[in-house]
Amino acid sequence: MNFTLFSRSMLAAGLIAGAVSLAPQAHAADSTTSSTCQQSGQTGVLGRLAQREDCLNNRVQNYQKQSQDAQAAREKRLQDLKDKYTNAPANQKARLQKQITSEQSKLTSMRDQQTQRLQQLKNAPQEQRDRVNALGTKTRGDVNNFLNGGL
Repeated sequence: MNFTLFSRSMLAAGLIAGAVSLAPQAHAADSTTSSTCQQSGQTGVLGRLAQREDCLNNRVQNYQKQSQDAQAAREKRLQDLKDKYTNAPANQKARLQKQITSEQSKLTSMRDQQTQRLQQLKNAPQEQRDRVNALGTKTRGDVNNFLNGGL
């Protein structure tokens, strides 16, 4: 009887270790981070998770920089149009006003899209932790069912 309990405990520990070690690999292909972030020699579960979170943080920082550059370019274009409008003859002011309005709406929509994208990128590490926690909960439930006499 002691041997059966011991073998069940060892099998349960093996199942948990196997599930936890495969969790990051199972979700590696579903994200673009694996293509933009180079894999290092991290072999442990925590090392791979930390590396993936670092990659996601780097993507957020890169996206913020690119977004700020794009917004600055759009704002400069808008300011140039406003300068032209100030010095333009009366017959061109209507056309320039339409362009100014168009540039302002594009800038506003660009800011909204960038805000949404940044939120998605910032929430990615939390979503990853939630997936790992859900997998751990499911694995613990499966092990408990196995130890209690059936699958």
